[in-house]
Amino acid sequence: MTTAVVPRHRRIPGFEARAARMTAESALLGLLAGAAVVAPWTRDGYLLLLDWVSGPHQTMTPGLYGLDPAALDAMPYRLATQALRNVVGPGAVSWLIILGYFPVAAGGISALIGGGRSRRYPAALFVCCNPFVVERLQAGHTAFLMVVSLLCWLLASALRARRRGSWFAARPAGWYALAMAVGPHAAWLGGLCLLAVAVLPRPRKRDLVRTVLMILSAGGIYAYAVVLVLSAILTVKVGRGDLDVYAPHAGPGGMLVTLASLRGFWRGSSDSSPQVDIGFVAGMAMVAGAAAGLALLCRREPRTGVPLAVLAGAGLLLGAGIHGPLAPVYRFAFDHLPLFQAMREQQKWLSITMIAYAAGVGVTAEALKTLCLSARPPLVRLASGAALLAVFSGYAGSAPSLFWGLGGSVRVSHYPGAWYAADRIMGAGDESVLFLPWHEYQPFAFTDSRTVATPAGAFFRRPVLSSDAVELGEVRTNSSSRRMAYVQRLVVDGGHGSFGRLVAPLGVGYVALARDREAESYEWLDRQRDLQAVLRTDDMVLYEVRAEGTGRVGAARSGDYAAATELAAQGELGSEAILPGGTPSGRVPSAESGGIRRTSSTSWAVAPGTPGWVVIPEEWSPGWRAGTLPTRRTAAGTVAVEARSEGFSVRYAPWRWLRLGLAASLLTLAGLIVAGLVEHRRELRRWLFVTRREPPAPPAAPAPEPPGGEARRARAGTAGSGAAGRR
Repeated sequence: MTTAVVPRHRRIPGFEARAARMTAESALLGLLAGAAVVAPWTRDGYLLLLDWVSGPHQTMTPGLYGLDPAALDAMPYRLATQALRNVVGPGAVSWLIILGYFPVAAGGISALIGGGRSRRYPAALFVCCNPFVVERLQAGHTAFLMVVSLLCWLLASALRARRRGSWFAARPAGWYALAMAVGPHAAWLGGLCLLAVAVLPRPRKRDLVRTVLMILSAGGIYAYAVVLVLSAILTVKVGRGDLDVYAPHAGPGGMLVTLASLRGFWRGSSDSSPQVDIGFVAGMAMVAGAAAGLALLCRREPRTGVPLAVLAGAGLLLGAGIHGPLAPVYRFAFDHLPLFQAMREQQKWLSITMIAYAAGVGVTAEALKTLCLSARPPLVRLASGAALLAVFSGYAGSAPSLFWGLGGSVRVSHYPGAWYAADRIMGAGDESVLFLPWHEYQPFAFTDSRTVATPAGAFFRRPVLSSDAVELGEVRTNSSSRRMAYVQRLVVDGGHGSFGRLVAPLGVGYVALARDREAESYEWLDRQRDLQAVLRTDDMVLYEVRAEGTGRVGAARSGDYAAATELAAQGELGSEAILPGGTPSGRVPSAESGGIRRTSSTSWAVAPGTPGWVVIPEEWSPGWRAGTLPTRRTAAGTVAVEARSEGFSVRYAPWRWLRLGLAASLLTLAGLIVAGLVEHRRELRRWLFVTRREPPAPPAAPAPEPPGGEARRARAGTAGSGAAGRR
């Protein structure tokens, strides 16, 4: 017997071939469902949703460099999104990322619950088509939906690791790290999933140790966050008022009914998108089917069913937030636990309930199908068929609001020609364009009057200053930007007659006013003596700022916002730096400016010139360094440097460390992927080569007999018989 080594390339390490094939089939089913959703958005135009907008010149936001307090989370995801945008374009990436949720989630839930097609397919369809997904798509929460899809794979991998019983599992840690790289909510959602799998049912010491090690190893993905804290980089301000603003919205049936039916998004009826109403019968069938399936799964497969059942209940309790039985606990956690402020929107906890529901619906559908085919009493078969149809009615309730571009309610948008004309007039450059009306969210005529995030930053080639104030109830803004607060006061006060002079220290070269609404509220722009209209249409008015206030301004005054606006109203304000608590110097009003040039996203070059003050149009932070030269904050919230005559550079020092933190975060993720391969090195070797035994050779055919051989055998046999008889 011999052996031979032959290559094998058809088997995935660690997966049984049939199960892997059905997981791939479920992912394909999810891809088809996603294609039915995004098909209308693949046409020419740009997808604009509440929190997800696109435009022709969308680029990396300053948040990557730690310069935008409102965009410091999930930097690895932002990097990946920008890389994809550079490959396929900003219009396509807006719907491609949405499309990605459906196959990833469908494949993940299939791998989680296992079983046959009659279990996997209904679960895959449910995770794609349910009220929770509809509401999140309407809000444009694409990154959060991707987090949810990765949680399915995290749970599947964690359950597999518990069955193996090892002390450490790299694959669950890798899924956990990847989810946190996409969105900060994964830190708590994924952590709860890992904890549930570890302790339910009957935890062992090895399960607890493995879970702790996975969480610690995946935590390296937040290495850049350590730099943010140590560098005192400004971040958004989140307080207790946010809990009230972002609390779940109770529907007509009350909070419990609303959450159990996977609804309750905080915007409620205030959102311009149509609300999801699956109906009482479909909703009850969905909940009953999920509950029955989870109960059956707990009895048949407790290691899978018990954690999912507990997660379903935990998602409902935590999803109620400050309006539920755990309200005191939730407020305490919000005030004291690290990263828990990411869960200020309490209804996001329903994501784990939705995953558990999908598993339960899949198991119920499988059981009902079996009864339909095998039950002997006809009445049982009819009842099972009716129950199966009722379970599928849950899909029918959500499908009209989901498929074909959210039920046809959202179409791709086309920016007005006036926007393109304004962009051509301004061109590219370092000077910013200030965009009005001053709202972070607002409706536009070209979005069919749907409220969306102001898309100016994704449209214009120049840097854009637009409002970052959420304007929700008692929470008017979460911003910690001094520049934004400065502009907010100027807009409220009507510009003081010298709006251009007052925004010049921000590096503003143009002011763009969209005239979709509130145009009459900004008529004061026409009365500013340092603004000149260079474009006026029914859709937009573009003003050029006729004042300079950045670079080598020479002089400085001591004062604050009130002093600056008073001087501007009297026509006595020049380009000098206004320094709160500073020492006046130089001749005022100053008419000097210029002599600076942006050399990168985090550095400026200052040309040689007259000694004095230099204003850099960046958000003030102690991280801005000009060698040994002193830096100060201006009344406008920008950076002022007391300079000598020679040239020098101004750099944002935290970017160097933030860059190292980002590298460490990405290396953590790469290291976990490599560790996952090493963890399954034996399976990998068996995948590449398999030793196969050669089958034994068949017996040789008898040689042909010579002539007369048969007669000789007959005689020999006769003689042998006689001899035996004698013996």
